[in-house]
Amino acid sequence: MTATAGTFRASQWTTTRPREAIMGEHGPYETAFLTGGAVRVAQTALVALHEGGGVRVSRGTHRVQAVNRDADDPVQAALLARVPDTGILLGPLLEATAASDEVRAIADALKEAGLVRAGLRGVLRPTRAGRAARHRAVEDVPADAPDRCAALGPDGLEDAKLREILLTKDPRPLKLDQGRRHGHQNLESSNLSDTQYGP
Repeated sequence: MTATAGTFRASQWTTTRPREAIMGEHGPYETAFLTGGAVRVAQTALVALHEGGGVRVSRGTHRVQAVNRDADDPVQAALLARVPDTGILLGPLLEATAASDEVRAIADALKEAGLVRAGLRGVLRPTRAGRAARHRAVEDVPADAPDRCAALGPDGLEDAKLREILLTKDPRPLKLDQGRRHGHQNLESSNLSDTQYGP
């Protein structure tokens, strides 16, 4: 975890979710990996942070901003570490978090437990035991939003706004026409500096 990730309450993680309990009962991140892979793990962390008021996600722009940088676990800390003060687009944030060491550690633990194995091109896939664990997780889904996201994906979320955000692609960035086709003067040929935007 980097210093920019904020406060990570390690004591809370180890006392409320000891590693043995996580691997024995399959916590939300293990369930998320088994049902949807690394990106689902990142989505689950985002949902938990959103529920706890740690992040805000814009419906229109899909921009994620950190409101509180306290993390309840290493995956949340990894996600928050990737959110600059100016915010970040949702898609790249989820992809970067999914590729983090913290999410890789979950995959490694599942591999060690015999619940996933490398398939074609090294992609991790659930084993027979992993598929059985995944089936149990999907059958018995708690009402808690992060657990629902872990087991069912964004489709399972009751928060309609967050569900819509997670199920739609990031909006395309606007391309500003700097040519003269619409009567706008090119900045390079004007007397305005790069920092001047008004008359």
